[in-house]
Amino acid sequence: MHNILCMHNSLCFFIHLVKITFMSKRKVIELPEDVAPIMKEIGIRVTELRQKVGNNYKNFAESHNLNNMTLWRIEKGEDYKMSSFIQVLNAIGTTPEEFFKDIQ
Repeated sequence: MHNILCMHNSLCFFIHLVKITFMSKRKVIELPEDVAPIMKEIGIRVTELRQKVGNNYKNFAESHNLNNMTLWRIEKGEDYKMSSFIQVLNAIGTTPEEFFKDIQ
């Protein structure tokens, strides 16, 4: 029994090391100076519209079959795929044309 526990503990430690090594935090892409403020403004607008439609971002993402981290990135003004952005706009109930009409 002692050998089995030792093997289990060793295996758990190894898995933990693998997670730390290969699944470390994702690298945040640094946006160009002229793009970053626009992305932040887009994120603020998405947050405002999402809050009118639903509750917190995790519940909203789950109820609309969206990845909650993708929604979080969009709302924080980080980089994301355009297809993800379109999915969020659809879930909010707006079009790209309507969304961008007040953004310079």
